[in-house]
Formats: sequence, structure tokens, C-alpha cells
Amino acid sequence: MCIENLKPINVNFGRRIGDQLLKETAERLKVCLRKSDTIARPGRDEFIILLPEIALAGDTIIVIEKLTDILEKPFLIEGHEIFINARIGISLYPDDGLDADAMLTHSYTAMNAAKEEGSNYKFFSHAMDIKAIERLAMENSLRHALERNEFVLHYQPQVDLKTKQIGGMEALIRWQQPELGLVPPSKFIPVAEDTGLIVPIGEWVLYTACGQQKSWQKAGVAPERVAVNISARQFRERDIIETVEKVLKETSLEPSGLELELTESKAHC
Repeated sequence: MCIENLKPINVNFGRRIGDQLLKETAERLKVCLRKSDTIARPGRDEFIILLPEIALAGDTIIVIEKLTDILEKPFLIEGHEIFINARIGISLYPDDGLDADAMLTHSYTAMNAAKEEGSNYKFFSHAMDIKAIERLAMENSLRHALERNEFVLHYQPQVDLKTKQIGGMEALIRWQQPELGLVPPSKFIPVAEDTGLIVPIGEWVLYTACGQQKSWQKAGVAPERVAVNISARQFRERDIIETVEKVLKETSLEPSGLELELTESKAHC
């Protein structure tokens, strides 16, 4: 199990409150468990729960629903009402593994599937293994895509409905993967977000789009502006103002020729 939103909680309320939240989470989990069960915290935002005397998968669901119900209630810490997003991955012995390593690996795989789907919990299935392998292959390929010049930008016109004139162009990234062909952003952007690759990829988009806008200006055919999507992770991990200033300077583009848009799906991060 992982607390998906622990990092923003630490950022917004402070690490002391985040640590207290972890302690209170552990206490709530213990209330739902028996003396024969085991609970441990192997990572900053993760808990492992071992249920050694569960006979049927249905019995596991009863325990999991107790856990999710108690974790959905708000935590009141130092006057702050805090809600957590808990994602639980479940593996069953012996169907999903015969040793601890296999059981843990498969529970992590199921937990990641719960994260992707926004579900409270997911049971491991072997189809997830195939998906995890495919994702790993995509991640490995994505790490080399920039150096191999595999990304391309498509430009979508932004039309003023009153004047019927093109007021701008929106830069849309595509991945020309040698084996998969033209990969849409919905397939690789989530992987880039999770791995942090979105930061260098985002900077490439910014440089390329600004350079293209400057070329259009020199040719006398430029729209008023070019719009570029910026991910919330770029805001968190880089000085976005400094980056934009650097790109504008190196491409000789006036600020009025650039529009920045925050990716809607990540705006809450």
C-alpha cells in the first residue's frame, strides 16, 4: 500500500505533520488487523501488510474494504484536516508467487495498476505482468528518444471564431518510435511524468516551438503566438521562469510570441 499524495502533504503542511500522518495511518491500519497479521513500512510512503491466515480471496476483500473505509476518513493533525489517497496492491499465495520476492513484486505491480486506474485496490493478474514489461520497454526506449531525435512537433491552428483568423498555433508532441511508429502523447506522457523524463522532453518542446515561431516570423508567416504545454513537474523540479527566459534569449523570440499552458490533468499536483 502507498500513500499517493504524501509528497504534496509534506510540501504544503511540513514534514513534521507528514511524519505524524504516517504514524496515525499505521495506527488506523493496526485497528483493522489481527494479532497474527504483520504490518511494516519499507519506504517513505509505503506499508506492507501480511495476512497469513486468509483462506479465500473474498476474505481478503473484507479486510481491504475495512482498510479503505478507515483511511478515507480525514486526519486531524495540528488543526489541519488532511485526506490521503491510499492505493493497495494485492497478491495471493500460492497463485501469485511461492516466495516473498515474487509476492512483493506482484503486489507492487498491482499497486501501480491501482495508481494508474485511480482505484482503491487491485488484485494482481498475470496480464499486469505483461503490461509492466511493455511499460518498462517503453521507458527504456523513451530514455533514448531525445538523443536519437525521435520526437516531432505537430502544430494545431488556434482560430478566432469571430474573425475566422488564425491567432496562434499549439505545439503538440508526437514520438516517432522506430518499432511502434507514431506514438500519441497519451501513451508515453504518463511514463515521462512518472520517470521525470517529462522535464528534458518539455524543455525540448519549448526550444523547438520557439525556434519554429522565430522561423515563421522571419518568413513573414508567423501566427501571433505559439502555445506550449508545460507540465506541473517542470514547475516543481526546474525554475520555469529561468528556463523560459533562457529559451527566449537563445531563440531570439519576443515573449509576446509565446503562450504557456499548464497541463490540466496535472494541475492539482
